[in-house]
Amino acid sequence: MQPNPVRTVVILGALLLGLAVAVSSLGDLANKIPVFLFLFGAMFAVYALSVAVISRGGAKERGVAKRRFVVYIVVIAAACRLVCVAADPVLSTDIYRYLWEGRVVAAGHNPFALPPDAPGLEHLRDENYAGVSHKHMETIYPPFAQAVFFAGAFLHPSLTTLKLLFVLFDLAALGVILLLLRARGRSLAWGVVYAWSPLVIVEFSHSGHVDSVGIFFLLAALYLWEIATKNRSVVALALSFLSKYLAVLLLPFFVFKRGEAKRILIFAAIALLGYLPFADAGGKLFASLRTYGARWEFNSTVFPLLRLVVGDAARVRGILLLTLAAFAVYEGHRQKDLTRYAFLVVGCALLLTPTLYPWYLCWIIPFLCFSPSLAWIYLTGIVAASYSVWMTSPATGVWNPGVGILVLEYAPFYALLVVEGVRSLRRRQGVRA
Repeated sequence: MQPNPVRTVVILGALLLGLAVAVSSLGDLANKIPVFLFLFGAMFAVYALSVAVISRGGAKERGVAKRRFVVYIVVIAAACRLVCVAADPVLSTDIYRYLWEGRVVAAGHNPFALPPDAPGLEHLRDENYAGVSHKHMETIYPPFAQAVFFAGAFLHPSLTTLKLLFVLFDLAALGVILLLLRARGRSLAWGVVYAWSPLVIVEFSHSGHVDSVGIFFLLAALYLWEIATKNRSVVALALSFLSKYLAVLLLPFFVFKRGEAKRILIFAAIALLGYLPFADAGGKLFASLRTYGARWEFNSTVFPLLRLVVGDAARVRGILLLTLAAFAVYEGHRQKDLTRYAFLVVGCALLLTPTLYPWYLCWIIPFLCFSPSLAWIYLTGIVAASYSVWMTSPATGVWNPGVGILVLEYAPFYALLVVEGVRSLRRRQGVRA
């Protein structure tokens, strides 16, 4: 007798929730990295098995049974997130910066003009101020992100409030994925690729990263484009840009589509309106973004390898930026499907960036619901190994994973990516033949 695939996924979902509870109960993860990595690995194994069952057509039931299965996927996703919300965000301190900037905006100050250690902001410092990183730098987070930080401060200035807001956007993103799957004629069960991703669960509900906001608006833009409400799509894309800058990479798509270039003006107008309330910062508006682009480096492969050849880090960054721009323009001319284009460009950006924090990979996961890739799924799991830096950096003084971790992450990834590329090429050649 063949095992019931739906029952299998139901059991796996219960296991995933139990492991999420275990992770949330660990406390100070930075001092328990081996235990965290073990539990995360177990979560990823459960997740990978669930995706494998779905990929083999394990949820093709129709009607009520199918709806109940999708509801179960969503309920488990929400439960895993909620149990992690109360945990201390130890793996990253970004949320302390978000909380600080929300309070700065609520107090009527401009975080683009005043860094956290600026004179005159002493009265805003509380017990969470010690967790704020890079206190000498003005904000790097764009205007809509600031609006979300302000909303958290307005509702209740706490880490939990901000996390709940990020989880709401995260779950809303899952809802848009389901709508887009239906619009594209794919099984809604593929939503499990995003819904049960351990990386998404940990980074948005445990660590509390604002990326969930940008991802939601990016997906909303893709869905609205899919159903031919194009002006609204560009508005959503601009809001994604105003949440985190990655969405600007999609603009070349519009340049090469007949009658669509005018929509770039809509994008630009909304972006300008977003920055108007902070315009008195003048030249400081993008000062921290420039510093980040010029100096930050973490867990990347192409950048350090190219630097060995070229030597000059600034030149390498320029080469990578031009390469990304050229790829975006080339694919913008070639691709007709905005969702496919977004997948390719976001993937290229993640591979070429000098800085690849684990939560950055959450941007690629929604696209794996539509274009499953074993290589990318592998990377979204193994990237947690980069958190071993919490164990090694006190001894080495270097905040970057060692060569062994990079090989573990990227050697199998690139090998799998090449295999998938060859298979895809053969399929296309077979169709043409």
